[in-house]
Amino acid sequence: MKIRITILILVATINTLFAGDVEKTYSFSSPLVTSKDGYNFIQLDHTLLSGITGEPALPYHQIALLLPPGESATELRFTGEDLTLIPGKFLLYPQQPVQPVSKGSDNRFRKNDQIYHLNANYPLQQTGTLITAFLNGYSFALSTFTPVVYNPATGSLSYYKKVTIRVVTQPDPKATSALALLPSGKKALHRVLALAQNPSNTALYPSKSPLKSSYEILIITPQQFQDGYTDLVNYYNSVDRPTQIATTEMINSVATGQDQPEKIRNYIIQEYQTNGIEHVILGGDIEHVPYRGFYCYAISGGGYEDFNIPADLYYSALDGNWNTNGDNKWGEPGEDDLLPELSVGRMSFSTSQELANMVHKSVGYQDNPVDEEMKHPFLVSEFLYDPPMTWGSDYLELLIDDHNDNGYFTHGIPSLVNTIDSLYDSPSFSWGTTKLLNEINKGKSFIHHSGHSNSNYMMRLYNWDITNQNFSKVDGIQHNYQLMYTHGCICGAFDDNDCISEKATTISNWLVGGIFNSRYGWFNQGETEGPSAHLHREFISALYHSDPDSACPYLGAAHTMSKIKTAPWVGLPGEFEPGAQRWCFYDCNVLGDPALKVWIDNPSVGIGSLSQQTRITLSPNPATEFVNLSFDVQDEINGSITVFNALGQELIHMTGKEFIPGKNTVKINIKSLPTGIYFVRIDTPEFSKVRKLMIK
Repeated sequence: MKIRITILILVATINTLFAGDVEKTYSFSSPLVTSKDGYNFIQLDHTLLSGITGEPALPYHQIALLLPPGESATELRFTGEDLTLIPGKFLLYPQQPVQPVSKGSDNRFRKNDQIYHLNANYPLQQTGTLITAFLNGYSFALSTFTPVVYNPATGSLSYYKKVTIRVVTQPDPKATSALALLPSGKKALHRVLALAQNPSNTALYPSKSPLKSSYEILIITPQQFQDGYTDLVNYYNSVDRPTQIATTEMINSVATGQDQPEKIRNYIIQEYQTNGIEHVILGGDIEHVPYRGFYCYAISGGGYEDFNIPADLYYSALDGNWNTNGDNKWGEPGEDDLLPELSVGRMSFSTSQELANMVHKSVGYQDNPVDEEMKHPFLVSEFLYDPPMTWGSDYLELLIDDHNDNGYFTHGIPSLVNTIDSLYDSPSFSWGTTKLLNEINKGKSFIHHSGHSNSNYMMRLYNWDITNQNFSKVDGIQHNYQLMYTHGCICGAFDDNDCISEKATTISNWLVGGIFNSRYGWFNQGETEGPSAHLHREFISALYHSDPDSACPYLGAAHTMSKIKTAPWVGLPGEFEPGAQRWCFYDCNVLGDPALKVWIDNPSVGIGSLSQQTRITLSPNPATEFVNLSFDVQDEINGSITVFNALGQELIHMTGKEFIPGKNTVKINIKSLPTGIYFVRIDTPEFSKVRKLMIK
């Protein structure tokens, strides 16, 4: 009882010390007004054009203000100063609807004539939806506002040169509970600082003592598959990324929760709090590791509604329970958590063979990549919509180099140091699958796609096209395994019976992982902004951030940061909360290993006793019955060589091998092995490396 009273007094003290409103002033100058097709567009720095469908599109600025500990936002107050009239009479462009990527055009141009005849200031409210969200224990007020005032009837257009936003706060048990997720390390704090527009408020928060024990990566999988992760666990441990496995059977027996998804989530929360985990690998398709389906409704055309969006965000965003009213709609506004604490990805296999393929690709991609291919991204786009004419290439071009377009800054793929290939639809050209496969088999690092998809169709490929033969040169030997990010609809529907992205990531060749939509991807008609494109830009920005402390070099971490940086825009006017940005927030998932280090530069250092810039090379000679295994070591060391098949069965084992400093070559007799795919592993007391071997 005494301990309980002490805790309550501490919480009350925190609320008393730090309670109070949060205020920030934003300044604006030099608006740019452009014209197109008889309409005007007004642009201000750091603002994004948006609005309710058919009504005037206005520039909105995001709000991401750090609140005092234990506080939530209750009210947003807007104060504008120095209202300045822009000379002229203007007809602002009516906002067109947000559109699922793979839905056809209805050829309708939306304009609400009643609003355009309104002789009054527009909008009626300058601010968007106010949300309180929690990131690693820190409370944030998220919203948007516009500094522009417009009279549709007279065409008068003005803007405030200065806007002060005051967030009214009050103590909230949810905010107090969130403090239990305060981080002990610096990585989470960097995420908080990257989002907060008032970073000095981090000083208000109590510091957390270092954890007594910790590890980085948690793998959750059924007991029958845990041995299949041995090579992945050994690899991560060898590069000082401690990894542990928890079986679903164990979690189900010891964790609390109304069902297995909640038990798994509660176990993740426990491991985050006690061990500071950063990545969670969900090991298996939904029959092995269940998912939580989220609810979302987006107004576009007749409206879109889904009660069961497969969303592994449930396991990544750890505040609240995602269903406070206990109905069948998980993730309704107010029940959500838009700021995830850690990265989560799903290795969506069904069989041991598929798991073996995924583990091998993850280890091979990271530990033994093909040199000189890490700066070779591939941008693939399609025709999206008409009218207005909309091309996927307009979205993808914003991934190259740094951009301030559409009201937010993102780092991009540096064009000066990368060889960027593209395959774009245009008014005079439409690419085919033969051209696509030829380009992929030349070797690429990361494929970025904006185009149409479905459960069994992606990038103009069907399920039956996803074969090792079609991607024969993307085998980790001739060319490196590849990653993919797509705006396409439903291609990542892992609740379906082996959707196309599951096939692409579980075969022996091609994709090691990627970001895919379990339901619709969304775009804005005729613009270079859209819900899917927004998340994609922030993902690239996280990968290519110039500050090493702020960069996210891992697949899941970059995906997590893309959601954190996009969260303030979820309440954007015109989104009809909840809307399309929320929809993408929910259905955009990592398929593959979220802890995977994404190569954006050529590797330069080996591991263990391997010398710098070393590579294990296999050189089969068709004229002989032998294959040569070559590698460099730094010190004299003993080890063994093992050849095993795709099922993990040892076929050749050579022990007592002595390796000398410098280059070593071991001749392996492969006379007894039939045509097929094999793996060669070199083991020493200090390191282990695996290389793929194809016997034709």
